[in-house]
Amino acid sequence: MSNLRKILLLVAILIALIIIDVIGYMFIEQANFSDALYMTVITITTVGYREVFELSPNGKLFTIWVIISGLGTFFLMAGRIAESAFEGNVRRILGRRKMKTLLQLKDHIVVAGFGVMGEQVCRELAKTKFKFVVIENNKERFANAEERGYEVINGNATDEAMLKLAGVEKARTFISLLSSDADNVFTVMTARDLNPSIYIITRAMDASNQKKLYKIGADRVIAPYELSSRRIVNTVLRPNVVDFIDVMVFGPDMALSIEEITVQEGSPFAGKEIKESGLRQQYNIIIIAIKRKEEMFFNPPASHRIIPGDILILVGEKEKLLSIF
Repeated sequence: MSNLRKILLLVAILIALIIIDVIGYMFIEQANFSDALYMTVITITTVGYREVFELSPNGKLFTIWVIISGLGTFFLMAGRIAESAFEGNVRRILGRRKMKTLLQLKDHIVVAGFGVMGEQVCRELAKTKFKFVVIENNKERFANAEERGYEVINGNATDEAMLKLAGVEKARTFISLLSSDADNVFTVMTARDLNPSIYIITRAMDASNQKKLYKIGADRVIAPYELSSRRIVNTVLRPNVVDFIDVMVFGPDMALSIEEITVQEGSPFAGKEIKESGLRQQYNIIIIAIKRKEEMFFNPPASHRIIPGDILILVGEKEKLLSIF
């Protein structure tokens, strides 16, 4: 429940108590409405200016109830208002800091949606060196992302202004994990329009929408149900292979790792054959595949020449792989 709702609830309770107290004085002391209301207000606020009528024993007991119930509710409401004001000031300060941080971001990752999959993606990203920003519309999920220390914006990712605020125009990757394919279509189109060179990953809840998402600008479309079913089948048919890949890719204590690098112009590997690159001799790194445009070369021969733009899929020790990035 938000602070505003809590405050409104306490106000409603206080009003209800005042009505009950006025009726109580009118019934117990036979007071008229104005005197009963006056007595109730000065009692709750502990002003104690003067009593307008003598209190009977029952009236005194009732006044004790008025003080305890009314004063307690009044101070609880005042405390909630003060707390809300304090939180508002803190959020404004943090908001200014967040804006400054967002404006400085470049070559980061933008994640649209902090649902079940979005939370898992962010958890894995947090283990890497990459900076990322989350856009989440749901207040509870937004608060959850904030508690984890993520940079998060409370807004609708289908809103172009929110994408701009997250720095899509300067980001390297955009991941759209919204709850509906229609929303993912819209965000993919908008992100591609804002940044033609950004790498876009999205999911398709309905596998039939995969082609549509590719057509409007997605670079990679994940169909979670299809992917999960393939993994289940592979686990049945080749469980040890699946376990090995999991440990290789996700195992925190594994010495070996699989990584990919894009060969840039001026790279020491560009223009050289694999046997001349020194990857195996100097770093004990194996090239298991090379992706060139849309073509993939698996287990390339030692005479295969590396050219700028090639994506090398490498296996080797983590430290040595990181040293050549």
